[in-house]
Amino acid sequence: MKDGYLVDSPAPGKYLSADSGASLPASKFYLPNNLPPSIELSPAVIEANGRAMHSLGRLDGFWSEIEDPDAAFGLFVYKEAEQSSQVEGTQVTVSDMLRKGTDSKDVREARNYAEALRAATRELLREGRSRRNLSLDLVTSLHESLMESGRTDDEDPRPGEFRSRYVWIEEENQNGYGTNVRFVPPKPSAAESKMENFEEYMQSDGEYPDLVDIGLLHYQLETIHPFVDGNGRVGRLLIVLLLIASDILVHPLFYLSSYIRRNRDEYTDLLLAVNEEGEWNAWLEFFLDGIREQADEAFSRAKLLLRLRTEYRERYSDAAPSVRELADVAFVEPIFTASRAAELIDMSYPAANKAVDRLEADGLLEERTGKERYREFRATDVLDVLNRDVEEIPSPGELMAE
Repeated sequence: MKDGYLVDSPAPGKYLSADSGASLPASKFYLPNNLPPSIELSPAVIEANGRAMHSLGRLDGFWSEIEDPDAAFGLFVYKEAEQSSQVEGTQVTVSDMLRKGTDSKDVREARNYAEALRAATRELLREGRSRRNLSLDLVTSLHESLMESGRTDDEDPRPGEFRSRYVWIEEENQNGYGTNVRFVPPKPSAAESKMENFEEYMQSDGEYPDLVDIGLLHYQLETIHPFVDGNGRVGRLLIVLLLIASDILVHPLFYLSSYIRRNRDEYTDLLLAVNEEGEWNAWLEFFLDGIREQADEAFSRAKLLLRLRTEYRERYSDAAPSVRELADVAFVEPIFTASRAAELIDMSYPAANKAVDRLEADGLLEERTGKERYREFRATDVLDVLNRDVEEIPSPGELMAE
């Protein structure tokens, strides 16, 4: 941490002495100023904001034109949950979350993330797409949902409650986290007060373009660090909800966690550079570039999934209803048993089993267990679109030119 209590202007906060006797391997904590800061947005940030809004508009417009988009792209919620979990260092995949019987703590936590995002989106759409419908109650509810049956800090397992003790972030080295303290968020009483200002600004019309406001709110939440654990997951989830509440997206067809995972060190360095040097524009340009990149990636994956669904529907237009419906269901739940297939298409087990056999013979499904009973099938093409590395995904321009 930089020595001294005050950071040079345009200081977004200050360092203060920790309480005497505090269980803390540092003498000071960082207290951010209230939102909004006074920033002169650079030309690069203004241009990045325009590019990001263009990409989000294309993504949202594509979604709005599609028949039954939830059935086609509901899996994107799992993609965000996968990437958010991997930011935390776990290797949970979409397939892990969809596979029945997989119940490790990491998988439960990722499933919690997906369900929390779904539930919060439903509630927001029910109440109305407005930032005024976002609140601290929502933030704590999200945290409780995320941490339920997942990992919590052994010394303070308080899902859904703001922390009552100091926390700190250690510097990461090649062997994991070391003992060097890189950042100490506000003490508990100050953190709670700052969260009240966070709510006030989150519910306001804001002082800057919507995406810039979301970048400021994300910085503030990460800096306050209101929970013992799970702050990053709550913050990343809130980005999606803020996009919906700001009337930029209709549904959670977006996952910034992928960008954060790929650029984790730069992400952390730029957040800290705001604290140390008031580098708002560098942080905002990075954040907005991530919004654009992920909107483009989501558009391309969605376009590929829609193309695949159209291909399946044309291919099986004259097939038995069970086959047609199961081919569609593969986009909602691409890993299932024959018994589960019967439930998904609401038909008898023999009819579903015949449909499974047909799609397996055609190469749409692949049996992965090698067992005679309790066989599990995977929709390989669907999962390939979801799991393909971003470098292998065509750009929106390439797809639209085809």
